Amino acid sequence: MTEPLPVVEHECLYCYLYRMFGVMGCDKTLRLSAYYRDTMAPRAIALERKLAELGGFCDCEVLMNLVSPADELDEDDEDEDGAYELESWEPDDGQKELVCTGVRRGCTRPCENWLIRRGIQWGGGQYR
Repeated sequence: MTEPLPVVEHECLYCYLYRMFGVMGCDKTLRLSAYYRDTMAPRAIALERKLAELGGFCDCEVLMNLVSPADELDEDDEDEDGAYELESWEPDDGQKELVCTGVRRGCTRPCENWLIRRGIQWGGGQYR
């Protein structure tokens, strides 16, 4: 099995998965998410469980089911509450270059390049 590329300093989980998907594809596991957790957020011990509960059973499903690229949204997509209804999308082999806007070390939240899908909440006591 090919060894994952190292995580860039302050790179978010989702930018890392997007970058690695272009290099390695998906092996139907959360191996890259676990590698990210081990190197950048070792205290996020429930990461794989949380991702699976939210529909991310493998690395590509994390990108498809949990987040959408922020640059794909128009003002027309905004509803009356100011929230966005995000359509499903899939990363492809012809992906564009993405530069992570950065997160603090130990954080598993997305950077500004990604929007979490409606109904998904990381904080607020949902996971203990």
